[in-house]
Amino acid sequence: MKHIFKISFTFIAALLLAACSNKSSNPEPTPQPAASPAVTSFAPATARVGITITITGTGFGTDVNALTVKFGNSVAIKPKTATATQLTVDVPADASTGKIVVTHSTNGSGTSNDTFTFDASIDYSTYNKIVYSGTANLSVARVGLAAAAAGNKIVFAGGAEVNGGGNISDAVDIYDVTTKTWSATKLSIGRYHLTAAAAGNKILFAGGIRPDGNNSDVVDIYNTTTNTWSTAKLSQARARFTAAGCGSKVLFAGGDADNGYVKTVDIYDVNTNAWTTATLSVGRRRFASAATGTKIVFAGGESGEKAVDIYDVVTNTWTTSQLNEARYDLGGAGTGNKVGFAGGGSGTTAEIYDITTAKWTTLPVSEERKYAAAAAAGTKILFGGGGHTKTVDVYDVISNTMVTLPCSQVTYDVAAAATANVIIIGGGDGNGNEGRSKVVDIYTLSKQ
Repeated sequence: MKHIFKISFTFIAALLLAACSNKSSNPEPTPQPAASPAVTSFAPATARVGITITITGTGFGTDVNALTVKFGNSVAIKPKTATATQLTVDVPADASTGKIVVTHSTNGSGTSNDTFTFDASIDYSTYNKIVYSGTANLSVARVGLAAAAAGNKIVFAGGAEVNGGGNISDAVDIYDVTTKTWSATKLSIGRYHLTAAAAGNKILFAGGIRPDGNNSDVVDIYNTTTNTWSTAKLSQARARFTAAGCGSKVLFAGGDADNGYVKTVDIYDVNTNAWTTATLSVGRRRFASAATGTKIVFAGGESGEKAVDIYDVVTNTWTTSQLNEARYDLGGAGTGNKVGFAGGGSGTTAEIYDITTAKWTTLPVSEERKYAAAAAAGTKILFGGGGHTKTVDVYDVISNTMVTLPCSQVTYDVAAAATANVIIIGGGDGNGNEGRSKVVDIYTLSKQ
């Protein structure tokens, strides 16, 4: 018996030693804590209350309820949207100049290296009174020009000075809404039927028809902070297309090219300077785009007159819808939770899309408009150009009403843009052989 016990004890001891040996050679992995948020960049670098800031980095996660953001000494607020690498958040009323801090409820905090500059000017998102403030002159009279705005700058560029595209213009006119002054410079190459849009502190002018009659793939990029210009290239040369900016992205969609109507969408990220592409549901030209919140809506167009493509800049996903009326050469713009499109059809209505409900409604406008333009500021979307009377139509996204205001001229193929509490629309070609125009009409918003 003693012998057996001794053998059994030896056997058990060997098993225990083997188990310990296996355990030590293959230890269980120790759970690692999730990485803290890291902020690598944000845009725009300077902003006032209510402006959407896009924050890029790592370790954010996708739960907005687990995240907070501070601007300088502000109270911590939740972001509007969140992915692992990008947040969007509106500048709060108590923001101050300083670092941006992103905090995750369980994973810690990350602080930006760069300083956010708080623009203490008024929150124009609450401005709901609009008045006609008179006119100014561009440096060159032209048609088929483009306009966009960022920061405190509204910029008009390109166009044709003579019918049929003669004298293609490289002129650039820049209006500073703070100083109320104009300055001028030039594009890298003149072109007309180009398009423009902005995101962050960058305004981009892309494509168009060159002086030799061929389409251009050139993109001129204006940095409103440094007052410098650079260039890039579209994936495909084209003209008569549309663009819009939202968050950190600017999208250039559709157009016409040597091989017909284009479906391609070029997407530029102002934070990373990276370009990617996507595809519209149908190729088309002479259509319009409008952006607000996290959505960019592309509507109408020649060969896709009722088509609507909707892009979400956060989820990077596309959906489709339809206009009530076939339209091309229309204008579009967005503010608040709505985008609006008018002109380019056979009737006298504007079509309004609510991005929160995904519902469409229609409202009457004062007249039919062809080659129309639109821009938005505060609670207002202004539609002008392409009519037969010296008026513009103005839609209020809060009251859901449409009114008319005067303008100085009857023109078509105009350009419009807005920032802060200023909307400017102008240039274009006069009806009744009035000729090219250098006049722009200025509208100013304020509180009631």
